Amino acid sequence: MEDSKKSLVPQFTQITMRVSVPRDQVETFTATMRQWMLRVPTVYFLDICAIGHIMTYLTTKSFKDEHHKESIRALQYLDLSHNSVSYLPALMEKASDQRSKFSTEEFIVEARRDWDAMGTFFKNARAFEPWDFVDAYATELFGAHPEQSTSEYLAFLQFANDQGLHNKTAAGKRLKIAKVLCTKAQELGISTSHPVVLVPIACVYGCEDAQLVMKFAGKPGNFNPGNALGDIQSISRVAGMMTSFIQRAGASGGPFKNGKFKTADSPLHNMLRYFTVQSVSTTEMSDGAAHKFTVSVDAPSLYPDLFGADRELKDEKSRAELDKLYELLGAEFFECSSSRQRLDPVATHGTSLDQTDTKKQGDTKSANHDKVGN
Repeated sequence: MEDSKKSLVPQFTQITMRVSVPRDQVETFTATMRQWMLRVPTVYFLDICAIGHIMTYLTTKSFKDEHHKESIRALQYLDLSHNSVSYLPALMEKASDQRSKFSTEEFIVEARRDWDAMGTFFKNARAFEPWDFVDAYATELFGAHPEQSTSEYLAFLQFANDQGLHNKTAAGKRLKIAKVLCTKAQELGISTSHPVVLVPIACVYGCEDAQLVMKFAGKPGNFNPGNALGDIQSISRVAGMMTSFIQRAGASGGPFKNGKFKTADSPLHNMLRYFTVQSVSTTEMSDGAAHKFTVSVDAPSLYPDLFGADRELKDEKSRAELDKLYELLGAEFFECSSSRQRLDPVATHGTSLDQTDTKKQGDTKSANHDKVGN
């Protein structure tokens, strides 16, 4: 057995339960478990893609392709009276779009159209936000980002694009480019363990889903950092703050016990599975609040160039490179007997990373607008 002290690569600590089901009962068992999970009162957070699919379906009463059909069927599946659907992720992304051509008045009309479409599509699940909340957000926060570091995030993503990340990175240059990206992030005051840094680095290491989310372009002017940032912030906004809020409220007697993100964007859906927000802490400040997230990542999925089909590191060279990458990213470990274990295990390989974001105080007439964000 190799001495795991020689490597920072986290060891397997997850307990996996396997249930053997006769072949002729698999479909029945799976359907039963899905029905059981649906009994948990849940808030489903919808993004722009999900809203777009709803709008298209209501307008045409048909499916434009198989992907659209699957998306609509999935949304209909969760349309139960004990569930709720939230427009907030889509609203936040649309309101903060730096390339939007809407006036404030036009945006309010757009938001009302979306909100009404949700009410028409969902027959049983109710909208989580009342129209007064949506109207206040659309009126007072159109064109504004709730996060203070947005300009730095956008600058970093444009810098990442300009490193030629639309092309495949040669093996010998991967770590060098990762160092360049981390150095730039630090210059801008961005934590190297923030998803806005991790996702571009995942592109360097061959993650196809990350590449599809980022949409890096050969010509700098063809890259839209705002769109990429909107997707990346789903990790902290939805998987972090919003879901954590619902779960904490549920533990204190609230009506909903869970929060889940629903998107029709397959690469984004996959990326969210590669990050697991383990904890969220909030510190109130004079101009807003600082949110600290502890995030575990699925290393074989984010850095596939270093792993084989069995999700094990290819060789010692790959192990050494991953160690150096973890050091760049600020991965945290704790000592556990004779081996180094990762702080919050999620998958066979991974690491725990802390990110801290500060968001601005919002002056809105609806309660707690400034309490949402990362």
